[in-house]
Amino acid sequence: MLKKDLPLQAKYSLTLLGLTGVLLCLFIYIFSNISKDIAEEFSSNAQNQLSDTLVSKVREQGQITSQLLVAQLSQTNQINQLSSLQNLAELVEKNQLSYAFIYDQTGHLIGPYQQQENLWPHNLPKLQYQSELVTNDIVNLFSPIPSPNNGGHTMLVIGFPISTAKETSLLRNNLERSLSDSSLQFLIQAISGTLIFTLLALAACYMITSHFIHPIRLLTSRSQRLGEGDLDVTLALERTDELGKLSQSLQKMRNNLVDSYNEMSQLAWYDPLTGLYNREGCFHHSRLLLGEKTGAQASLTVINLDGFKRINDTMGYKEGDETLRAFAKRLTQLVRKYQQTALIARVSGDEFLLVVAHEQSEAISTQIASELLAMSQQALNTKQSAHQLTMSIGISSRPRDGNEFDSLLKAASIAMHTAKYEGKNKYTHFIAGGNQNEWQPETLKKSLQLAIDKGELYVLFQGIFDPDNSMVGVEALVRWNHQKLGPVSPAQFIPIAEQFPVLIEDLTLYVLEQSCAAFEELLTNEQEGFKISINVAACMLNNPELAELLLFSLSEYHIKASRIILEITETQLLTDIDFCCQQLAKLKAAGFTLWIDDFGTGYSSLSYLHKLPVDGLKIDHSFIEQLDQSSSGQAFIKAIVELSKALAVETLAEGVETQAQHELLKSYGCHWFQGFYLHKPAYQANVMAFHQHCKPKKLQCVTV
Repeated sequence: MLKKDLPLQAKYSLTLLGLTGVLLCLFIYIFSNISKDIAEEFSSNAQNQLSDTLVSKVREQGQITSQLLVAQLSQTNQINQLSSLQNLAELVEKNQLSYAFIYDQTGHLIGPYQQQENLWPHNLPKLQYQSELVTNDIVNLFSPIPSPNNGGHTMLVIGFPISTAKETSLLRNNLERSLSDSSLQFLIQAISGTLIFTLLALAACYMITSHFIHPIRLLTSRSQRLGEGDLDVTLALERTDELGKLSQSLQKMRNNLVDSYNEMSQLAWYDPLTGLYNREGCFHHSRLLLGEKTGAQASLTVINLDGFKRINDTMGYKEGDETLRAFAKRLTQLVRKYQQTALIARVSGDEFLLVVAHEQSEAISTQIASELLAMSQQALNTKQSAHQLTMSIGISSRPRDGNEFDSLLKAASIAMHTAKYEGKNKYTHFIAGGNQNEWQPETLKKSLQLAIDKGELYVLFQGIFDPDNSMVGVEALVRWNHQKLGPVSPAQFIPIAEQFPVLIEDLTLYVLEQSCAAFEELLTNEQEGFKISINVAACMLNNPELAELLLFSLSEYHIKASRIILEITETQLLTDIDFCCQQLAKLKAAGFTLWIDDFGTGYSSLSYLHKLPVDGLKIDHSFIEQLDQSSSGQAFIKAIVELSKALAVETLAEGVETQAQHELLKSYGCHWFQGFYLHKPAYQANVMAFHQHCKPKKLQCVTV
């Protein structure tokens, strides 16, 4: 485990150090064996040399002594001879001689002088031929003693001990000391050389590994910073070798990643139609803006275009989009005249939001609202037409109406709806209490529940078509005309309903039952392949009995689940993907057809799409409306269609506004179509009449 945690340079250094240690131990082992052999050989040679030296030394001393003794013993005076023999005996007793023998002319021993019996020489060669013999560390010298009357010679044999020589110990000690000093010096030199080699090897290793490991560490560190979100980090290294080429490749990858991130950020935070912040971008950056100084002055303005839906209904989405672009441009120019740092966003189809953080924020927002209303007298010009739109504007201020973004948005939305209810084309500041309470979420929730119970909601239906322009089904769209507030947009009351599980279930079942009742004849006809598409909030998947609940509602009309398409918005599936998969699988097993609505608006779709047991993808209209204006939009649609083929699901394009769009989508292989070019939302009677003139040529309809 520790080895895996070590840096690469440390691993290389430790490996080299280990190899050096092994080599050092091996060298010491070889040296010890070689030095032992050398020492033994040197000692043997030295011992021989010492022995020769000592023998020579003893011989020199012995010859002198022998000559003196022979001179004394050869005297004619008998007294002198006895004195010489006595001196000889004393030398033996003093251990200066090991022994002394005198032989007569016939070789018989006549004068033994010795100290120990075992020193008696045995098997001596013939004396007349012997001059010297070394035995038992004793040098034997043979010296003839001339007779005074020249009658013959006797022989003196003297044994001189080598060990008794003073030079023996001295020479031996010097020899051993010299040998020990030589061995130690050689060992020190060997160890010093090995250490120097080790240090040089480690230095070389450090230089080599630093040349390669340091850049790798640098790339690793910078890559980690890039992974943590530091998009300004540079990965390129100023080198021309392989590491330099690798860093250049990583730099290109980083550049592509940054470009992709910017594109995703553009999709995630910005409205592709107007270039302003979208709903998610507005909520995110507004919270950051308001969170910089808690309690500081700020204001939030909600702007809703009165009657904008009429433009979409009468002239189509394309003209509506052109109108929205023109208004966004007018709004941006006006706001920037007063506040450069103000946040501007388009949060829904015809609703804009403005956040001003300034000491005079309320006065600035009021001035902007006044000028916007004055400018509404000037028509918004598009390529095809000119439109004069009024606005309902609501303003909330911080800290009076709250400190958090959510509370300010809630207050400004209530004020905006109050302005719309009081006659439109005006701005209103939020006032706690009073008539504005009608737009409180809790109040709207109670009103919506009451509207469901009394049947005040109504449902419009928009046709779904195959490539042959045959109507094969419809999508149910719920509408609410409030008794006091007038028309309330689904974008306003559906999010409120989704906050209350019982309320959203009641609303969904209401739409399902109204749709079944309206098209019961078509839905129960086995010869027809007609289907109804119902929007289902992802929060309803939390109910484990959702499938049984829907099947029970269908049973009243004897309609099979296979005739119902359930559309679930893509971004709402991101909360708990595994649990959603289980619930969707249960709905699919019950016979329902499952579609992902607004596909493409959640840019992380591909990370989970293959897990979802769905039958089709509904391409969001925001991509369709750019189809005949940019090549990137065409490439995106093609990619979705190819993806659907790979996943064995089908595609439905919503928001088809022109014939050119319709033809392009058909050429790409899109399966189903929906939009104003083919059919506008209408009541049941109008849909039935239209269906009679547009009989489907295929019974399978929107089957997947």
